[in-house]
Amino acid sequence: MKLGSLLFLIFLMIEQVDNLLTKEECDQIIDYGKSLDMDIYDKGRYYYSNIMRRNTMMEDAFSPPVLQPAYHALVKLKESYIKSFPEVNNLDPWTLDYVRFKWWKPKDHYDRWHSEHDFCQPYRTLSFLLYLSDNNCSTHFRRHESVATRAGRGIMFPAYFTHEHRGEQCKDGLDRYMLSGYYSFYEIIK
Repeated sequence: MKLGSLLFLIFLMIEQVDNLLTKEECDQIIDYGKSLDMDIYDKGRYYYSNIMRRNTMMEDAFSPPVLQPAYHALVKLKESYIKSFPEVNNLDPWTLDYVRFKWWKPKDHYDRWHSEHDFCQPYRTLSFLLYLSDNNCSTHFRRHESVATRAGRGIMFPAYFTHEHRGEQCKDGLDRYMLSGYYSFYEIIK
């Protein structure tokens, strides 16, 4: 196999699953997220609150009843990813290690090209985004098609440089909400 063909296969490892959450569930999660203490990330690029931090059990982090649909959505997204890309089962054990509620106000977006794997986070394996709002915008991947923001849609992709991405400003001037997080090698986070 040529190197170009191999790289093409790597870039396709983005799983998209629609209707993981209903609009009502998304709205309830948004209301819950906005009720939490929020911090500002990177000079006002977005507001956030951590739903789950390292060394927290997923079941505990998602124990509030309003977050139960998000818990089930993440389980379905992970199962779908494994079904589409079973080779992830050959990795060292990995598990969810971090979930953040994010809120962009109108005209704000994360416009920097980035990946989730770096010097400070070398054990991240997979990333996910779970969109909570409908917005006239997308998550752009440098070497893959953009994914439109739709409430209830989830995407999962490798955390590496091969899946560098950035957000887009909502063209309709609406607030934008999502849950995002990472799966990391288990031995590091236990």
